[in-house]
Parts: sequence; C-alpha cells; structure tokens
Amino acid sequence: MFRRDESDARGMLSVHDAVLALIPAILVAAAAAGAALSWSWGTALAVGSVPASGTIGYALFYNPPAGGNAGER
Repeated sequence: MFRRDESDARGMLSVHDAVLALIPAILVAAAAAGAALSWSWGTALAVGSVPASGTIGYALFYNPPAGGNAGER
C-alpha cells in the first residue's frame, strides 16, 4: 500500500503522502479531545502540535524525500 521512491507508480500512497494526511488528523483529534476534556482551544491545539511536529520532523529528517525534480514524470 505504501511506496517509498517509485515516482512512476500511480494510485499508490507514499509515506510522505500519509504524513501530510496525518498532520491535520492529529490536530482534529487533539481539538476533539480538548472539547471532550473541557480544555481551551489553545491548550488542545498546543498539545496536538507536538505529535504533528514530530511527524513533520520524521518526514524531513529521518525519512527525507529523495528523487529527482518535482516536475519530472
């Protein structure tokens, strides 16, 4: 289901696509948890930004994108 570097594969989800989808999902989950726990929105989003930032750090530094130019197909 996930692919790493094959730029010619269409219809497959890459790890970096999953990371991009995971960032808002984490923030929505944090907002929902904050509403359920009666936290302020600022507190809930601050708590949710920690794992969201971790996913960005993973995608940029631990598993960075590799390959050619963005316009290449």
